Amino acid sequence: MPDFSKDTLQEINQAFKAWLSDEYHSRKHSSTGKSPLARFVDNIECVRSAPDNLKDHFRKVARRRVNKDRTIVLDKRLYEGPVELIGKQVELFFHEEERDRVEIRYKLKSYGILKQVDLNVNCRVKRDKNNDPIISGGNSIPQSGRIWEIES
Repeated sequence: MPDFSKDTLQEINQAFKAWLSDEYHSRKHSSTGKSPLARFVDNIECVRSAPDNLKDHFRKVARRRVNKDRTIVLDKRLYEGPVELIGKQVELFFHEEERDRVEIRYKLKSYGILKQVDLNVNCRVKRDKNNDPIISGGNSIPQSGRIWEIES
């Protein structure tokens, strides 16, 4: 880009865009004998559209062990896991902004979306020595799904 003298980022971006479209994409390359734009258009049938579930390919993965009471903790939130995965090391797939949609997988098999534990109900369920549930009437009402409060 000869005689380049731009001051602002917007001017630099405009100059680069003009150089890219007017010079680079239209000039033949010595190794291919074609311009980049012509080479791309010649093979346009190889370009595929993005899959419908593209967003799912960019989820975060966390590895957790399912507790004996079927619970799983992920970022200070308590989730209820499948019974058959108790004690197993599982993978949790999630988006940072969608904590209500956490997928659980074990050995590449999906077991669906986890459900957040309702701590209001869960705090009143106790177990006797035979592991039978006993529901007590407590006065505390924790926020659903939250184990610890975030300190600011």
